[in-house]
Amino acid sequence: MEQILKKKLWTNPNILSHIAIALMAALVLIVILQWDKGLYKTEFNEGDIALRAIYSPYNFSLEGDIDDEATLEAKEKVKESVLPVYIYDREIQDVVLSKAEGVVGLIGIFKDDPNRTKEEKALEVKEISASYNLSETLIGAVLELKGPEAFLDHVTSMVKEFMSPGVISVSDYETFLKKRIRKIKLVDIADDTETIEAVRDFSTLEDLKKKVGDNSSSIRDRKLRRVVSDFVTAILSVNITYDEARTKKERDTAVANAPPIYKMIEVKKNELVVNKGERIDKTHLAKLKGIEQNEFSVMKIGGIFAIAILVGLFMILVSLYITFYEPKLLRGNKELVLLAVICIFIILAAKLIVASPWPSSLMPVAVASMLIAILINSRVAIITTCFLSILIGMLSGNILDIAGLSLVGGMVGIFAMRGVRRRSQVIAAGLCVGFANMSYLIGMGLIRNLDFNTYITEALFGLANGITCAVIVTGVLPIFENIFKITTDISLLELADLNHPLLKEMVIKAPGTYHHSLVVGNLAEAACEAINANSLLARVGSYFHDIGKIEKSSYFSENESMGSSAHDKLSPTMSSLIITNHVRNGIELAQKYKLNRKIIDIIRQHHGTGLVFYFFKRALEQVPDEEVGEQSFRYPGPKPQSKEAACVLLADSVEAASRTLDDPTPSRIKGLVRKIINNKFINGQLDECDLTLKDLERIAEVFTHILTGIFHTRVEYPEEPEKNGNE
Repeated sequence: MEQILKKKLWTNPNILSHIAIALMAALVLIVILQWDKGLYKTEFNEGDIALRAIYSPYNFSLEGDIDDEATLEAKEKVKESVLPVYIYDREIQDVVLSKAEGVVGLIGIFKDDPNRTKEEKALEVKEISASYNLSETLIGAVLELKGPEAFLDHVTSMVKEFMSPGVISVSDYETFLKKRIRKIKLVDIADDTETIEAVRDFSTLEDLKKKVGDNSSSIRDRKLRRVVSDFVTAILSVNITYDEARTKKERDTAVANAPPIYKMIEVKKNELVVNKGERIDKTHLAKLKGIEQNEFSVMKIGGIFAIAILVGLFMILVSLYITFYEPKLLRGNKELVLLAVICIFIILAAKLIVASPWPSSLMPVAVASMLIAILINSRVAIITTCFLSILIGMLSGNILDIAGLSLVGGMVGIFAMRGVRRRSQVIAAGLCVGFANMSYLIGMGLIRNLDFNTYITEALFGLANGITCAVIVTGVLPIFENIFKITTDISLLELADLNHPLLKEMVIKAPGTYHHSLVVGNLAEAACEAINANSLLARVGSYFHDIGKIEKSSYFSENESMGSSAHDKLSPTMSSLIITNHVRNGIELAQKYKLNRKIIDIIRQHHGTGLVFYFFKRALEQVPDEEVGEQSFRYPGPKPQSKEAACVLLADSVEAASRTLDDPTPSRIKGLVRKIINNKFINGQLDECDLTLKDLERIAEVFTHILTGIFHTRVEYPEEPEKNGNE
């Protein structure tokens, strides 16, 4: 086995590119699987049944239920931490100054009247005292001053000096001391600005009364100094007041925004988190989430190595399977790149679903299964689906249910895509996947003893999964076909339309070739059906296999007019060159019209390296004494590489030869078919395809049956007698 493996791998010229594709795919898959994921990431829902016992791998703490007492205490602390709000009103200072100016103004008016009596003077003092809420003694003292202007200047200066920093009430100051408030929020109502101020920067009226005497010591006139001091002390007012409503609002907001305090749950290493068969509740979910969130970096690195080992193992197994059982895929890189892209696409989609709130039953694994089945083949799709299902089960938290669901849906998708030729059949395949998912989920729901609503909801998600997979496959299939130049039965069926420009041109310029191609198509299709090959590919390839004859259609016997041949005036070598060139011309036309690669391969291989025997024989007859090079009379090849190309070659030869039969009886047709097939086999034209002797026997039987039907004899009907005019 080791020698066979070395021969298969190391003799492949594309081995380095294949290794590079595998390594890149494995690296991308590992990154996706480990993105935002540790070794202990799990996905459960409340009410699920644990399929295995889970123990804590380390000590950790997590938040439990809300601690009402601690939360209330925390909210009280938050409430106390909010600074009280005080309003600073600058207009109060202006009111105080206006009061001083008013008193001085009235006194000045009274002084200007020298004819006042004592009674009138006393009455005026009483009126001013009442108007400004000042004592009559103080007003009288001001009235006796000689210079009221100097008095007003001193008063104004002192008021501004004391009130500008802010004046608070004694009761507020006592509150600060009692509650140990060192800062307040000060709102200036003039421009609605907020600042944080220290309490020590403000003064009370009692403090200012003590300072007034000290500040007035600079006044030399003792009487003036005393009056100014008494007057300032009397008119000073509080300009910073407590805003109870605003303070309450801010404290209520802070309390409302304060996060709750949770009780801490201590989980010890090796502690049983959830037991096998136990129904998962909120506490279990919290502990499982705690395991995930508290995972150490070392363990995450271990998880990466674990995923790398598993992905690498799967890559090796898939590579071995392809090497031994699908060696055709190793001829190039296209199919391997396609396989890698589809797997990466599905794992990425599954990862996004795990990270989202959507249920894991929506993971579209069947998309990969259906795409690989139709674009590569069903056998590769089956083994890939098995490995993808395991990886997705790991991705979803090692849940066996999801792995099983992915496997069931993927397998049904593969079988449902068998023989798909129309896009409507893809939708039908998606419905099959959906119903399979439903059946699986209902069965698992009954096993897990879930309530009816729960497993029916999951079953509906499974049905939606199948329909979604069909829609995705229908949408992305043409993209993969165009990017990777892959032929599917769906695209072949579109080419089978006889309204294709090349076929319409053929029916006009080469009608004999057109009819010949249709018959060859029927023969090749029937032959492929008999040997389980791709009959649709053979039929479509037959329609286009002779398009190279369009350019010089008159040089081919099926298009020649009766009694003359375009080759009569040509040498055998030139005639052979024209005949064999129809293969090269057909390839050029097919490439010009962007026909599929498999169709071009059939055009290139449908004559193999066969000999143009008629003109080779003519050449031998014309120059009997000279050696004629046989290679000049052979088609360029290559020989048929597939069963479909071989069937087209045999059908083409048999159909052309059957036209030469003078009396096409069933026995002669049977002998002709077997003779042609035997000649092709003996000449080695079928050496490079996978046809067996049993396949050739079946093909011979099918060709004989169809050609016998085409050349069947009709009963000669008697002529109908003419009717007389009297009848």
